[in-house]
Amino acid sequence: MAKLSIITPTYNRAHTLPRCFESLCQQTCKDFEWIIVDDGSSDNTQSVISSFYTDAFLITKVQKGNGGKHTALNTAHSYINGDYVLILDSDDFLTDTAVEEVLRAWAVYDSDNKIGVVTFLRADTNYQPLCVVDKYETPVDFLPVNRKIIISSDCCEVIRTSLFMQFPFPVFPGEKFISECALWNRVGQHYKCVYINSVIYVCKYLEGGLTNSGRKMRIRNPKGGMFTSNLRMDWRNSLKERLKAGLLFTCYGCFAHIGIRQQMKESDYPLLTALCYPFGFLLYLWWKRKYS
Repeated sequence: MAKLSIITPTYNRAHTLPRCFESLCQQTCKDFEWIIVDDGSSDNTQSVISSFYTDAFLITKVQKGNGGKHTALNTAHSYINGDYVLILDSDDFLTDTAVEEVLRAWAVYDSDNKIGVVTFLRADTNYQPLCVVDKYETPVDFLPVNRKIIISSDCCEVIRTSLFMQFPFPVFPGEKFISECALWNRVGQHYKCVYINSVIYVCKYLEGGLTNSGRKMRIRNPKGGMFTSNLRMDWRNSLKERLKAGLLFTCYGCFAHIGIRQQMKESDYPLLTALCYPFGFLLYLWWKRKYS
């Protein structure tokens, strides 16, 4: 049984999947499985996936109706065999030694039950790290604000399978997007993270991808935005971070057509929500005009 499960949710990325597959075939360590979840693609993704074959590692191919990346990750739960999970987007790829480095790091930290995630660096196609952190190889609180952004705050998290399955992504009717913070922030409330100063994940932000879709994507999926903003109002975050989260929570609440009283009921921090509401409402009016 493979130690590492690599999950690739994909939607209309038939043209990038071969590069992703090639990077897995080039791994110096083959102690992993690859789970591809096609989230209802309308291009030739299925024919491309069907062409992938190797004796070096197990490939599990799953097809489902379109529901968004988070629902594809939830679907993968039923197929995971490894001890750890790495999410590899279909338009990205891993360095040749990625699996080897992941398993070497987890061999050091697996016995510490307080550590839930081991995090490596991502880089752009020029191998420039997207961000850096202050402390490496030391258990720290798992919060993105620990990261010093160069290009973005994205890293390559490798999580214990038990925790990945313990915290499935919430699904809101009619919405097809929620930030991965919905997973990482909940895990971070209970477990530590160790950062490793090594680039193992290379990404390119494609036109039409989730990263480039940005604010419009979140506005179209406001309940998901409320969920992640509520998590970031956690008292363990800085005051600046909490106020920003409260502002976003109330703004997304307005896009979801939820009044202030109901927002306060749904928030774990009702007083902070009430304080932020007037400013969140103004932000809602601005974004509504800007992105309509």
